[in-house]
Amino acid sequence: MKQRIKGFLAVLLLGSILSTGCTGPEDVPSSGGLPPDSMDGHAILRVVSPPAEPAGEPEKSEEAGVSQLHPYVKGLTADIAAELSTPGMGEYEKAKAAFDYLITHVSIGEPIGLELWRVHGGGAEAIPFIEQRAIGPLRFGVGMCEDYAAALTLLLREMGLEAAYMPGLTYSAEGNLVDHAWTLVKVDGVWYHLDSQLEDAISRRGSVGYRYFLRGDRTMAASHHWGQNLIAAGVLTAEQNREIAESFPAPSCPLDYPTPQRLPITDSPAPDMETLRQRVAAEIAAWEAENGPLPEMELNALPPVFGLEGYGPADEG
Repeated sequence: MKQRIKGFLAVLLLGSILSTGCTGPEDVPSSGGLPPDSMDGHAILRVVSPPAEPAGEPEKSEEAGVSQLHPYVKGLTADIAAELSTPGMGEYEKAKAAFDYLITHVSIGEPIGLELWRVHGGGAEAIPFIEQRAIGPLRFGVGMCEDYAAALTLLLREMGLEAAYMPGLTYSAEGNLVDHAWTLVKVDGVWYHLDSQLEDAISRRGSVGYRYFLRGDRTMAASHHWGQNLIAAGVLTAEQNREIAESFPAPSCPLDYPTPQRLPITDSPAPDMETLRQRVAAEIAAWEAENGPLPEMELNALPPVFGLEGYGPADEG
């Protein structure tokens, strides 16, 4: 059963709670993404091979269809997709444009704006997690790994590609496993991994090297663990394993796409989170001044599989 969090005041505290799993610029695994041999209890994950056979296509639920998005999230996604799209774009060009957008327009920071959909169209029930957590990157240019993965997944779908949100584990700079999330996309009939948040974390030296762009299982398995391999490792609870098996089937990603040329970028200052929080509060206050207080609602804001507690040491991520 997925955990949920109540109320806007709780949302304001969510950033510090949910920052346990994602790696920042100082926390990226060292060369190759491999942890030290002395990792107690987790070394098993280093020798688990990627699946040789497809583990199944991601489920095509209502959440997977862009037509089912909440109007506010749909508008944010459609506006960016329209900005990125040009006539005659192929699937590779679309995937790269969306990936580049996340790297060049989003900074690593706490989730924000999770309730704004309620004052921009509203609804009687909470929107799905992937929509909830895409708001921060799409509207404010900030988020954690789950937010990057959610935003990229929705943006790719809006641009006409099949894409899936993938929860799993990666390694901190200290070599410990921590919870993480990234994206899968199908390009010209082949599935690939994309990790926009980790790519962003290592792209602060003037260029993007595309280390985590359109990678196959074998390459990605050096630093990430997911799907049936993660289940087989035996490090998660039975409930977590069941959620992965039922909700996050991982298709086979058999090969790496050729790495693009490095993309020069200009480092920009991180957003002022206090200013962003004030903007969110002002929008909600303006709506409430006309319509009355927002009723209490359980939000789908907590990451699937790992919830509030996350995975790995509490002081890392």
